[in-house]
Amino acid sequence: MLKTCCSAFLCLTLVCVATRAQAKNFQFLHENVLGTSLQLVIDSQDEATAKSVEKRALEEIDRLNAILSRYDRRSELMQWQAGTTTEVSSDLWQVLSQAEQWRRTTNGAFDVRSQAVSQLWEKADATARAPSDGQRQQLVRQLSAAPYQLAQPNHATSSGSLPLSLDGLAKGYVLDAVCQIVQQEFPQVQDFVVNIGGDLRKLGDAPLELSIENPHNAAEGAKPLQHFVATQPLAVATSGNYRRFVNAGGRQVSHIFDPRTGLPAESILSATVICQNAMDADALATAITVLGAEEGLALIENLSNTESCVVTANGNVVTSSGWPLGHFAASPLAMVLKVEEETKQGLFVDFSIDRPEGGRRYRRPYVAMWLEDEDGYPVKTGILWLQTEQPGPRWHRDLTRWFRSDRIRKTVENTDLINTISGATRGPGKYDAHFDGTDNLGKPLKPGQYTLCLEVAREHGTYQLIRESIEWGNTPIAEKKLDGNVEVGSMSYRFVPTTSEAGK
Repeated sequence: MLKTCCSAFLCLTLVCVATRAQAKNFQFLHENVLGTSLQLVIDSQDEATAKSVEKRALEEIDRLNAILSRYDRRSELMQWQAGTTTEVSSDLWQVLSQAEQWRRTTNGAFDVRSQAVSQLWEKADATARAPSDGQRQQLVRQLSAAPYQLAQPNHATSSGSLPLSLDGLAKGYVLDAVCQIVQQEFPQVQDFVVNIGGDLRKLGDAPLELSIENPHNAAEGAKPLQHFVATQPLAVATSGNYRRFVNAGGRQVSHIFDPRTGLPAESILSATVICQNAMDADALATAITVLGAEEGLALIENLSNTESCVVTANGNVVTSSGWPLGHFAASPLAMVLKVEEETKQGLFVDFSIDRPEGGRRYRRPYVAMWLEDEDGYPVKTGILWLQTEQPGPRWHRDLTRWFRSDRIRKTVENTDLINTISGATRGPGKYDAHFDGTDNLGKPLKPGQYTLCLEVAREHGTYQLIRESIEWGNTPIAEKKLDGNVEVGSMSYRFVPTTSEAGK
């Protein structure tokens, strides 16, 4: 299976798409697509057309996965690397050609053989020692030569024994290919979005609202770093350095490595790229993470119709001169703002959504996480993942405890949380939430006993409820692990009193 690499942890989420007059908006969600989640948003006159688009998109993704995957020994990529043939399909040839172009353009910062560097550090991880200078230098010398030779028509010859991974741009190629299918076979569909694991490609001019996650505070419900509305066709990709790590040499290091030095690339926390096609956006996001802010954005400034927003390790945001939010400073490389410091106080909850065994795809669960006071009143809802479009609302009451309690809360507070804080359902993965010590109305919580609740309900699945009593006061609570279940694989929490509480 072709899986996502660093872009699996993207900071972009699709919020909404406005529809054209007389056209209907159809959304389709699938899990376990290229190792992540797939979202299709289709503006169509009828459901039959939308489902035909969905079917063709899935067929194209499966077709390309059989060509480009490094996880399937039977894929064309793996067969070619094994030396069984030098004649390759036009799809594989195009991806290899574009990868080599970006290797040369970035002077080796982007290299499809960077997996070899990762493997070197992963081996060192087993001994808790970083690779030696000699080991790194030997590998860097191998990487200085071209990885393969290309010749028309569709011939490719490997130049060495180092493993290749096309994950850095193959997902972008898939996104572009799906859009090409829509344009060629469904000309009546003018507005279309395909989102795989956070990287996306948009067709048409329907408004699309995008949010960029704050890598210093990536908890659910946290304020995004930036958000904007796009009204033109575009592709977006993000490379992130703040969720995955490798343990080596007694410390955590970035899972993204510089092929030119064999060292972790640690100056960038996240790099978001917007351009015309997804394959270039995919490759550039990775390259900028390796190049660093100054060199990376200098590259962006020399490319047409390409913009980037970078968050550095020291918490600064740097943008190219034409970034969608506007020109913030006289110099395109100027530090334009400081990222909000990560919140250090409150209740922190980590949990995972598991995918039960059986079936290739499954329906995403509805999830609610909230705090109840001693009377069972839901004083604060931190997470609410629901499908708000029809037929979703009919299943909201499957979150039985939250839904029943919220009807009482709605009468008291006169606010509708479903229409104000609910977000899109999520697929299997690890998530974290933060309760900052305020209630639903923004008022401080009173010290006392509360119950943390996590409720999960899945159509054609199971219903699960986890409840844990906690004391909100001036006493810290060290990390405590709770028992998971068939839907929630793991769950833990910790509590850090606010400064005022701790000083009492």
